[in-house]
Amino acid sequence: MSRIEAEISDTGDVTVECSLDAPPEKVWRALTVPELVTNWLGAWADAGKEKDDAPHYEIIEAEPFSHVRYRWRDRDANEADSFVTFELQPRQDGGTWFRLVHAHPRPAIRPANGNSPPLKMAA
Repeated sequence: MSRIEAEISDTGDVTVECSLDAPPEKVWRALTVPELVTNWLGAWADAGKEKDDAPHYEIIEAEPFSHVRYRWRDRDANEADSFVTFELQPRQDGGTWFRLVHAHPRPAIRPANGNSPPLKMAA
């Protein structure tokens, strides 16, 4: 594995990039086979288990050997789901360029003059 580069954006999104020695097919399996997800992501995946022992993540988009996108449910029921996207690109030496983006939901912007209570009454 190469040096890991991580960045947190102004919006709180986290991006992590690195080079892995494993081929994209092997990394893909580690991200899509539930038993391997738990082995590879360890505590992160285990911590994501709900009371009924169902994982907190759900694969919502997948392109074999290219990218996988999870919907991630936080333990706190008041938190909105976030999204984790894994992008995989083959390297010439047989390894994989790996990019993870954990995007947090953006709150809906409501106009100040939305004619909803109590502003509706003030007009």
